[in-house]
Amino acid sequence: MDQWGTRAYAGRREQLHWVFERQLKLAVSLKKPLVIHCREADEDLLSIMKKFVPSDYKIHRHCFTGSYPVIEPLLKHFPNMSVGFTAVLTYSSAWEAREALKQIPLERIIVETDAPYFLPRQVPKSLCQYAHPGLALHTVREIARVKDQPLSRTLATLRENTSRLYNL
Repeated sequence: MDQWGTRAYAGRREQLHWVFERQLKLAVSLKKPLVIHCREADEDLLSIMKKFVPSDYKIHRHCFTGSYPVIEPLLKHFPNMSVGFTAVLTYSSAWEAREALKQIPLERIIVETDAPYFLPRQVPKSLCQYAHPGLALHTVREIARVKDQPLSRTLATLRENTSRLYNL
């Protein structure tokens, strides 16, 4: 049996679910947008969120790097969910994320850096070792390219999306 099948992990998993459920309840009670970063637990994420989060709630799925089939159930159930993409889109290995980006409407996308991680591919490490918000334009350009949209329209839509999500 691998490490994920042990009793210790099962107890930890239950504890993680309990803490996550409490955080969801608190955020909803305070009417705060949710920022969700999930790795390899999307089925658990969907089932827990369905129990504790109204379907029309504002949600930011932070740092999405997966495939469309992973995000699609969340997008369908939560129509006010926005999906955050980072400079990982600029990596040749990120074909799944770019394919997901193609299928997600631009009005449901947020640009982010996840600084200090995900330095854009175009930026040499000799010039900059860590990602920062000033480099987000590389991600925006990639979104515009993948979506076959003018950069100005992409920038304006991403700004509107962020303003709507966070009531700015």
